[in-house]
Amino acid sequence: MKFTELADYPLPRGVVTEWIPAVTSADRWSEDHRPLAYTHEEHCRHSLAKAATGTSEDVGASWIGAVFEIHERYDPVLLRRALTTWTSRHETFRSTVSADGTESDGSVRLSRSTVAADAVDVVPRVVGRRRSGSDVHDHVVSFFGRTLSPFRWPHCLVATVDDILVTDEPGEKFLLVFGADHSVMDAYSMLLAVSELRRLYEFEVHGRDPRLTETASHVDFSVLDRRTGDGLTVDHEVVQTWSSFLGETGFPRFPLDVSTDRPCAARQSSLSTDILSADLTDDLARRSRSDGASMTAALVAAMTLATRDLTGTRRLRFAMPMHTRFEPRFAESIGWYVGVVPVDVHIDSQSDFTDALHRAVAGLDAVKGYARQPYSKVARLLGIDSVPQFVVSYLDLRHTPDAESWPLWNTRTLRSATASRDEVYLWILRTPRGLNVSARFPGHEIAVDRVHAFVSRLQAVLHDVVGAGPLERTAPQTVVESVRA
Repeated sequence: MKFTELADYPLPRGVVTEWIPAVTSADRWSEDHRPLAYTHEEHCRHSLAKAATGTSEDVGASWIGAVFEIHERYDPVLLRRALTTWTSRHETFRSTVSADGTESDGSVRLSRSTVAADAVDVVPRVVGRRRSGSDVHDHVVSFFGRTLSPFRWPHCLVATVDDILVTDEPGEKFLLVFGADHSVMDAYSMLLAVSELRRLYEFEVHGRDPRLTETASHVDFSVLDRRTGDGLTVDHEVVQTWSSFLGETGFPRFPLDVSTDRPCAARQSSLSTDILSADLTDDLARRSRSDGASMTAALVAAMTLATRDLTGTRRLRFAMPMHTRFEPRFAESIGWYVGVVPVDVHIDSQSDFTDALHRAVAGLDAVKGYARQPYSKVARLLGIDSVPQFVVSYLDLRHTPDAESWPLWNTRTLRSATASRDEVYLWILRTPRGLNVSARFPGHEIAVDRVHAFVSRLQAVLHDVVGAGPLERTAPQTVVESVRA
């Protein structure tokens, strides 16, 4: 499984149709007094600030989503029913936010409105045939980019490509792409959505039970999140830990310097590469369990060793997103169930993997449960407005519904283009096929070389740990020279 921009996916030519949720009657909207989750609120305020200070380097709306094939005949009537059922199923898709008025502290007032499940339809708009995959890409990216917003409903859109004349069985498969504003979806939700959409369409075509359990609402989760955040004070252990972590310099940066004095575009580059096979990943998991450690700790340990090898620095610090689906009722709910924790690991000059692993376990245990405490409230208490610069996310997706079928369906998780000259994000995904690293980072040559060097070193460390052997670890000083070239 890769996490990339749509431009990195080989799109077919064919007939493009936009699918846009609609409300059967405007009077079905009602004021909803349930508050926004702290992360949702911050996302909205960030969007307002960005709009107020927009620059020529803006790359359009920020969205996430997925693309995959459905190996069934294309029937727009049946697909419309499936999409309507899906949109109705998740309350987060039927809720929106407006900026209307001013709070007592001078900030913009944010208000929620929600519509009932039976008041939603999904309306198709046939765009027509596009003669190349490039034309399909340009249309879909434009469609999502000009339409999606945390303040403009709907917050999730779908596009399909049918009549794909690239196989010997025309009409027996079609492509589906969806994009959503981050306020209504997280990474795990993207893959839940792939399974749900396929199963709902197969139900419409074949009458096959979609096997979807009843799920809770992220709008209700927001009430719990707000209650938790409202209980935080500046003296709380979590707040004090964040204060110490951020210190005077703010969020830590990527271990290798990815800055440049040369003029360069703000649009980021990306990579996605498999770093361990399924068998080797299983070996790594067994090796870690034998030391009482998780896969997360193993990866943190390996990154810390890679950092020491490349830079001589014996400390690794970064922000790590973690899920907040702490109750079973939210397990298959679509929404933004993510918190963030500060990770800080020290090793010695002679530390081997076992020692680094034990230190990584200690570093993660020190912030266990911190993701429940919304960072947006922590930042507000500390008077901080900076954003994470180096972020590492790990997701074990092996048990996600239908994960074994993702390769057959040519499934890819997606993110929109991003503009930043300093942020580096790594997403490490464990799937039935092994470990994959996807990344985004500044688009100039220095950053590209150094991020690639870091990922290569990480892979080499992991291969050493499991005794795979094929990757030779170059002497650290040689790597430093190569990334400075």
